[in-house]
Amino acid sequence: MQNIKTDSRCPWYERKMPWWKLAILDFILAAIVIGIFTFFHLLLPKIILDIKGMPEPIYRVSVPETPLPEYDTEEEGLEWSDKFSSFFSPEIVRKENHYSSPDISVQITEHKTDKDLTYFVADIYIADIENFQTCFAIEHTSDRPEKVAEENGAILAMNGDYCTNQTEGFLIRNGLLYMTEQTKSDICVLYYDGVVETYGPNEYKVSELMEKEPYQVWKFGPELLDKNGNPKTSFNTSDALMHKHPRSGFGYYEPGHYCFVVADGRQPGYSDGISLEDFSKLFSELGCVRAFNMDGGASSSMVFENEIVNSPSGGGRYISDMLIIKEKEQIETQGN
Repeated sequence: MQNIKTDSRCPWYERKMPWWKLAILDFILAAIVIGIFTFFHLLLPKIILDIKGMPEPIYRVSVPETPLPEYDTEEEGLEWSDKFSSFFSPEIVRKENHYSSPDISVQITEHKTDKDLTYFVADIYIADIENFQTCFAIEHTSDRPEKVAEENGAILAMNGDYCTNQTEGFLIRNGLLYMTEQTKSDICVLYYDGVVETYGPNEYKVSELMEKEPYQVWKFGPELLDKNGNPKTSFNTSDALMHKHPRSGFGYYEPGHYCFVVADGRQPGYSDGISLEDFSKLFSELGCVRAFNMDGGASSSMVFENEIVNSPSGGGRYISDMLIIKEKEQIETQGN
């Protein structure tokens, strides 16, 4: 019988690699993963904005001579400064997680649940609608959230709807009209009288809303509460966004009284995030009658007095627009 020679060498996949080679390989793989994450979550949004540039307004929506009627008929005609006077202070007062002045009251609270969720609620009272604005990054097309907040003079800020990454829709910022297209997305409208309404894609016409002279129109979505202020179980969004994620949302109680909510996520052992359905329930439990989902994920960030309050996923990302609470110019320099 002919002897058959066999190769006693192990196949490459069964060979034992020295520990130092394994360590180098692990380091290279980790660097690749981090590099990919950094590119898509931090650098790519900034590159897109640098190429597209900031949007240009079409014209300014006129301020109504006669404000629309408020929901609260029992206190009709009462100025916000009087209605919420117990929350304001004669001079600017700064404390940990609290700010008050003649026109603004902000109180931030941190909440932890037994379901690996950490979220932050900013309870907001304002005396004038101009204390509530939406801002863009100034020095660059996008920047760190704390930088965007600082350069716009914000007391409190939360990431917005990432409108600069959207090419269509109905968009108004601080009374400036940017886009007038109707889309399949939900929108959130803040009127000059402080009333907030949310609309599905078939529940409004741009021309009709323009006649009511809106002050802000956000278009990320979806809306989180139904028309009776109850939690929703079905949403105008993709299935992928229904699961647990870091989230940012805007809530409305009554004219002059609002809240920002930011839920951290994608951080095992600290906070996993929150589903869209539970986010809806949260705003209902807070007592809001309208609520709207803003951009989330690594964008979810809350800034108070130029410092980030929460723990953004992956260290956060560059953003282009924020919802901000700020002083009017005449009282900006008062207090310490």
